[in-house]
Amino acid sequence: MDRPDLAILAQQSVIGSMLIDERCVPMVFQKLRPEDFTEPTCRTICRAIHKVFLEGKVPDPVAVVGAIKGGDSYVPWMRQAMEATPTAANVGEYIGQVREASMMYRFRNLCMKGIECLDTTEAAELSRKMSLVLSSSDRMPRMTGPELAANFLERMNSKDKPKYLPWGIPTADRATYAELGDMILLGGYSSSGKTLLSVLMAMAQAKAGYKVGYYSLETRPEKMADRIFASVAKVPLDKIKTRDFSEDEWKRFADAMCRVATEFPFDIIQASGFTVDDVITDAIGHGYQVVYVDYVQLLTVAGIRADNPRIVVTEVSQRLKRFAQSTKTAVVGLAQFSRPEEVVVGKGDNKKKVIVPPDMHSFKESGQLEQDADVAFLVWPSNAKDNWSSRLFKIGKNKEGERHTVELAFYGKTQTMVELASKQKFEEAPKGVGDNPFTD
Repeated sequence: MDRPDLAILAQQSVIGSMLIDERCVPMVFQKLRPEDFTEPTCRTICRAIHKVFLEGKVPDPVAVVGAIKGGDSYVPWMRQAMEATPTAANVGEYIGQVREASMMYRFRNLCMKGIECLDTTEAAELSRKMSLVLSSSDRMPRMTGPELAANFLERMNSKDKPKYLPWGIPTADRATYAELGDMILLGGYSSSGKTLLSVLMAMAQAKAGYKVGYYSLETRPEKMADRIFASVAKVPLDKIKTRDFSEDEWKRFADAMCRVATEFPFDIIQASGFTVDDVITDAIGHGYQVVYVDYVQLLTVAGIRADNPRIVVTEVSQRLKRFAQSTKTAVVGLAQFSRPEEVVVGKGDNKKKVIVPPDMHSFKESGQLEQDADVAFLVWPSNAKDNWSSRLFKIGKNKEGERHTVELAFYGKTQTMVELASKQKFEEAPKGVGDNPFTD
């Protein structure tokens, strides 16, 4: 008997189990849909059983036949299925076989459609669907109370400590518990330093052994490389731009190149013009564990017009969230803030405009970003009129921990941000030289 016949036999056995023992019905529909039955007769009878079950009736053979148009013609098939399934004890095994066969059936159909693809956009969408088919799991995974208790005890007794994503910022490392499968936001105003901060975060994660892919929709990889080497080598960025180095700085670059290549390597992908599905497909293909998108409002969605940014960003956010959860990939999305909000305080001659610090509502275009994020970081200049001022870094959303706001020293020359223990430390730091955690 070949494999397709085994798949049909498994489907018949699931149907037979439900017909001879109604207790199997809820178990089957928790794991399977009628569409998972690829054999037409099995699918028709399964739909009828589902219909009877949802009506609150016992799905016995008589009721099921009555729920099918021309149901009398299915009686011989149903009788055969019941005779071939003497016991429903093995229904769990049959369900697993049907799920496997259904996944492979859908995968093969997508492969056949791939042959007819007319462009790379269509191919990328098919590739995304294939990956979702193969990564699909239990429809409604659940744990009972005893299972929850047993699982908790096992985790607490495990010698393996949980591994959370590092960020290179001590407060964020202590206060957040982001893991693979989470969606993280990093928001800021234009030119506020969020790209620089995200690169330093990606370096920290690559150094910790994660495979990181950084999708840049704004900045070329070469320009980002300049920032990285300025930070690692502690050589001013303007010297890199003018190629004006001292012998000592050349030595620093030699050391920095070795370290970037071996200690914290990560991939930078020039993603200008990418759709969200392009990013997801490429990330799955390269097996990235952490994916950065700089920035999410620049991603497009195939088939959705770009003249309504709110709809596009909502769809982008939802797709990235599904991708993160289904593939256990951490997604870090950079996002622009709306314009700073100003309020007038004081009375009479003491009136003045004050800029309101950004918060979660500041994310541009869509509240979906705020809703989908497990953790959200916000960064902005401490002095709105001085872009060289220190940065304020806020953990604005933290599902499993506290929220904090700290100050980061910003060293533009060497492209470095460092958390400050005190204001005094910032004021005494040499100008243009930061306490870079990646050069210790």
